[in-house]
Amino acid sequence: MLMDLLTPELVQVRAHAADWREAITLAGSLFEHAGACDHSYTEAMIASVEQFGPYMVLEEGIAMPHAQSTGNVSKQGVCVVTLDEPVAFGHEEFDPVWVLVGICAPDPTAHLGCLTELAGLFEVDDAVERLRACASTAEVLAFMREVFGA
Repeated sequence: MLMDLLTPELVQVRAHAADWREAITLAGSLFEHAGACDHSYTEAMIASVEQFGPYMVLEEGIAMPHAQSTGNVSKQGVCVVTLDEPVAFGHEEFDPVWVLVGICAPDPTAHLGCLTELAGLFEVDDAVERLRACASTAEVLAFMREVFGA
């Protein structure tokens, strides 16, 4: 199911972000352009970090930006953003972040399902390095298909 959601328009490689807010905005913009959410969802992802801290940095070098939908998500989505230079989220153990795997879902049940499926990414020891090495959207999608068996 995850690979059904990750389309080429939802992948950006070697992007530049000045800080974690800009990195999350890049992920949110992918969702917005795909028609999955409106800008208030992007703002909610940023507000989540401001309110709760860098909880979405789940492993060394990788963050999963997401927020609770408040009617601002029209369809489920997954995006991947790799950064040309890492950004700090303020996580004591897992900073800096090179890769963002964003999630949006219109309801909490779908949201948790995505998180559960994406946990498989953390079973790949060199996932961040391999995603960072991808020079194109096609390479990111091929890696993700390898991980998720699609």
